[in-house]
Amino acid sequence: MSFDRTIAPLRPDHREAARMERRSWQRAVACHAIASANGRKLNPSRVLKAEWPSDTRAELILRSAVSPTDTTTFPGFDAVTAFRAIAPGSAALKLFTHDGTLRLDMKGLSTIGIPELAALPPTPVFIAEGAPAPAVEFTLAKAVLGPVKKILLLSAASAEIENATPQGAVAVIGKVMADRSNASIDATVFDANPASDIRPAGLLNGVAAIAPSAATDPVDAMAEDISNLAGTIADAGIDVSDVVFIAPPREWMMLQLRSGSNFRSEVLPSAGVAAKTVIAVAPAGLSCGYDGVPTIETSKEACIHYEDTAPADISGSGALATPTRSFFQTDVVGIRLRSNLAFAAARGAVAYVEGVSW
Repeated sequence: MSFDRTIAPLRPDHREAARMERRSWQRAVACHAIASANGRKLNPSRVLKAEWPSDTRAELILRSAVSPTDTTTFPGFDAVTAFRAIAPGSAALKLFTHDGTLRLDMKGLSTIGIPELAALPPTPVFIAEGAPAPAVEFTLAKAVLGPVKKILLLSAASAEIENATPQGAVAVIGKVMADRSNASIDATVFDANPASDIRPAGLLNGVAAIAPSAATDPVDAMAEDISNLAGTIADAGIDVSDVVFIAPPREWMMLQLRSGSNFRSEVLPSAGVAAKTVIAVAPAGLSCGYDGVPTIETSKEACIHYEDTAPADISGSGALATPTRSFFQTDVVGIRLRSNLAFAAARGAVAYVEGVSW
C-alpha cells in the first residue's frame, strides 16, 4: 500500500491579511474617538490595551502619529495600504495596492520621472552564427510622479460611542469612514481632470475614449468592448497579462454574470465611475508615491462648515460660512485622516470605453 505524501505548499491568505489590516486601522481610529469622547481625555493607547491588548498592528498605527524613536517601532505600512484599510470599497486604492503597481516612498522628493519606452521597433532575436547582434534604437519617455498632494478625510460620530461597546464603536466608525471615502476617492482618481496645485491628474486625463461595440447581441458587444480595451493597451507596448477592469456597479455585475468562468481578469466595481463606462488599467504602467504615514486626529471642540464641494473659512471677511456645526455644542467627535499621495500612469496604460450597450 502506498500513500501520497505530497504536501500542499503554504500560501498567504491575502484576503485575511487585508481584513486584519482593515480591522487594526478601524480599531486605531475608534480608540482615538473613544478617548476624545471620554471627558477625562484618555490616551488612545490605553483604550487599545484595555480592549485589544494583542493587536500589535493597531498599536503601531497609534504610534505612527508621532515620530518613532527607533527602527523597531517604525510601522511597516504606507499611505496607500492604510487608506485601502479605511476605504475597502475603493477600486482606486485596490488598484494602487496591486502587485504590479510601482509604489515609491517620496519623502523629501518633489517629483520622480518613471521611464517608459515611447517607441521600440521589433528586431530579430535569432542571429546567425558569427553574425553581429542588431543594435536596437529606442526612444525613452517618462511619466512624472508627483508632487504629492494632501488627502484629508473628515467625518464625525456622536459622543454616544463612549457608552457603546468598543466592538460597536469600531463597526460604526469603520462604516462612517468607508461610506465617506469609497466613492469620493474613486471619483477623483478615475476622472479626466488635469493636474493642479490641489490634486494629481485623473487617470483618464489625456486619454481618448474608445467607441463602444456596435454588436446587437449584449454578450458579443461585451466581449468586443473588453477585447478592444486590452488591445489598445497592448498596442502601446504595455503588458496586459494582469490588466484590471473598473466598472460601475451595474456593468460590473453584468460582467460577472455574462463573462463566465473563463474570464480570469480582475474586475473592480466602483461607484465613482460613470454609468456605461468601463476602464482598463495595466498595473505594469501605474505608479503611486506617498510621503509619510497617515495621521489620525480627533476633536470635540472643533467647529466646521458643512459643505461638500467648496467649504469656506468660518471666520474672516467674505461670505458667511453656513451651515456650521459646533462639535462641543452638539456633543460630537470629529475624526480626521490626513496623508500625502501621488499617482501617475504611463502613456497607453489606461483605456476606457463610454456608452457600452450591455
